[in-house]
Amino acid sequence: MPSVSNIAIGANMAAAAATKARHGMNESIARLSTGVRAMYGADAAGHSMGKSIAAVGASYAQAARNIEDGMSYAQMGESVLLEVANLAQRLRELAITADNADILDANQEAALNSEAALIGDTVQNILDTTDFNTVEVVDSAAATAQTIAFGSLTANTTEVGPSVSITATNTITAAAGSESNADTLLAEVAEGLGNIAADLTALKAFQGAASATSANMAAAGARLIDTDFALETASLTKNAILNQAALAMAAQANQAQSSILSVLQ
Repeated sequence: MPSVSNIAIGANMAAAAATKARHGMNESIARLSTGVRAMYGADAAGHSMGKSIAAVGASYAQAARNIEDGMSYAQMGESVLLEVANLAQRLRELAITADNADILDANQEAALNSEAALIGDTVQNILDTTDFNTVEVVDSAAATAQTIAFGSLTANTTEVGPSVSITATNTITAAAGSESNADTLLAEVAEGLGNIAADLTALKAFQGAASATSANMAAAGARLIDTDFALETASLTKNAILNQAALAMAAQANQAQSSILSVLQ
């Protein structure tokens, strides 16, 4: 009788071991198929922390894209100012030419005045109509600068733009005496280009920091959230072997019990 009881206990233990191994297999399969380590209640705190870290990393990635937009805005302002500088240089050339009025005829003076006036209108039109996503880049009425977010917090912002107002030029009617207009334009352009150069340097640094922070935070979050495929594959293999062994032992125990029953018959 004790032998029959022992065989029954062995079969029950083998069945329990098979169930435990099967659960382990199911957990490993779930983690391997989803890529999420915190399945079946495994390390919920770590998963929550990983999600928080990953969210911050994603925010820094978006901040890097925000900075790229800010750089595009600044570069557009730079292009506008460079064109204004070219026109201002030409305006000064016309003014110097007009100073030689004693040997110019009326038609030549009229041509100089017409070109000078057109340059003034062109500069004004460029300033008034050049926008970045409907936002004015360079203004003749006020210094322009836009706020760019470069971090994961609302407070992480910086001002980007030429930060200088360009004197209105649509009042120029004659080439003679327009040297002062040209010099004023060139001085304002130089200041604006200097401000933009400083902004671009700062934005590049902010973008590098944001991109590096995003990558590091994403890696840290992944270590807490993602499945370790090598470890989980090994665990799956182990539990599969244990499950097969437990089922085999349960079969052996049941077979031994059947043999005893056949003797009793």
